[in-house]
Amino acid sequence: MKRFLESKINWKLACLSVVIFALFIALILPKISEYTEENIGGTGSPDTDMMYTGEELYEIAESYGEDGRETYVYLRWTFDLIWPLVYTFFLLSFIIILGKDIKYKFIKPLYMMPIISMVMDYLENTLVTVVMVGFPKQMLILGSIASVVSLLKWVTLSLAFVCVFVVAGARLVWKMTD
Repeated sequence: MKRFLESKINWKLACLSVVIFALFIALILPKISEYTEENIGGTGSPDTDMMYTGEELYEIAESYGEDGRETYVYLRWTFDLIWPLVYTFFLLSFIIILGKDIKYKFIKPLYMMPIISMVMDYLENTLVTVVMVGFPKQMLILGSIASVVSLLKWVTLSLAFVCVFVVAGARLVWKMTD
């Protein structure tokens, strides 16, 4: 898989990932945020909260109301199918393109961090969807698992951004010692 990715990712794709990422941040995310605020309301969002409890997730679900929960689920399975692909493409492209020729063994495992983050994002969406659809029935263990997955998503996503800088630094050191 790593060799396949290395053979496919080049500077053109990395630059394309920047353009797509920037367009999402500048144009699409603000629109989605505005739409969410207008159509869901409520208190907080499991997508943007790093830490919450299972009980707090059910409080959020209740505050959304039936229409808000339906809209939340709709957004998770439309927009939020695409957004993780966008940020993963961006992060993975740069980790690969910057680390492609470096002989340090620690570089290759870093390729997985954006992918793990994306998987956590999709798992979070799935778990929170089950909570929203099943509301008012409460499965607190499910809410608690969703909160742990949310935390893991944010930690791995943050680490994926750190990986870009680590690989860039390793590339700089490798070029200076080569």
